[in-house]
Amino acid sequence: GFKLEEGTNPSDRYTAANTLVAGYAGATVNLATTTVISAGVRAEHNTQQLNSATFGGRRVSVNNPILSILPSINASRSLSERSQVRVAWATTVNRPEFRELAPFSFYDFSFNNVLTGNDSLKVATIQNIDARYEFYPSAGETFSVGVFYKQFTNPIEMFFLPGAGSGGTRNFSYGNAEEARSVGAEVELRRSLNGIFTKGYLSHVGVMFNAAYIVTEVQLGDRAAGQAQQRPLMGQSPYIVNAGLYYQDTERKLQYNVLYNVIGPRLFAVGTVGTPDIYEMPRNVIDLTLTKGIGKRLELKLSAQDVLNQRTLLVQDSNDNGGIDDQDEEIMSFQRGAYFTLGLGLRF
Repeated sequence: GFKLEEGTNPSDRYTAANTLVAGYAGATVNLATTTVISAGVRAEHNTQQLNSATFGGRRVSVNNPILSILPSINASRSLSERSQVRVAWATTVNRPEFRELAPFSFYDFSFNNVLTGNDSLKVATIQNIDARYEFYPSAGETFSVGVFYKQFTNPIEMFFLPGAGSGGTRNFSYGNAEEARSVGAEVELRRSLNGIFTKGYLSHVGVMFNAAYIVTEVQLGDRAAGQAQQRPLMGQSPYIVNAGLYYQDTERKLQYNVLYNVIGPRLFAVGTVGTPDIYEMPRNVIDLTLTKGIGKRLELKLSAQDVLNQRTLLVQDSNDNGGIDDQDEEIMSFQRGAYFTLGLGLRF
């Protein structure tokens, strides 16, 4: 007969802990009646600890006590009773996740990939600068436009492990790039139409729109083995668009929302020699919610997420020209599925 036993290796498990101790001090200064300056500094002492072993049994011990001093400053100046400008600067950090540090491999069922951690990952540091103009036509309404800049040191990225993988799977691991930059612009609008239409359907409608355009560039330096010296930052889309329509009729106890989202093609995994970069392509996402009151106590709610259910598409930059065109090849595509819920609530 057959006998089935569980097989395990020293690299199949790990124990980990994260200890964070933090403090913050800040102050706000008002200059005349139009300018407000807020400044502060946050000190974080964070220790990431992880114990595991390699496949061959060599002990792996991660102990990263790091003191981070994170200053910030925010200045705003009122231009009128309904408008102002803001300028801000802050330092932030991005710490590795435990699974990114753990030296074992695990299978990602969604993307048919094997991911392996890297116990040598460093904490990424980000310098953030942004400026914004804000206008508030009335309560709950806003229009703003802004620009921002980010400087990354040791950003964490996922990349190919060349020569690994079988049965159609691909192996990836995590590493630190040398540095990266991100610059972009953003516009946001929230507006109720009842100030324009005093009666009828449109008097119950509100709209929302948010869009951003981002340009990123990674500098790899000596780490650019098998890669371009400069390329986009992994996971960052060149553009993001969100839009929404909100309807609320208090007398009829009826409310519904329609939300739309799309992101530009983003680098899914960093390639190497013989295995070019993989990009995740844009897909349109629409979410719907409907709420209807019934009598004094009942409320019916219907929601639908991702009703278009467009395919998630991963495409490899086969001709290695730094972008996606008709010559490039599809690596994987699948549908996540639409999600519907129906609920009935009772108020006491």
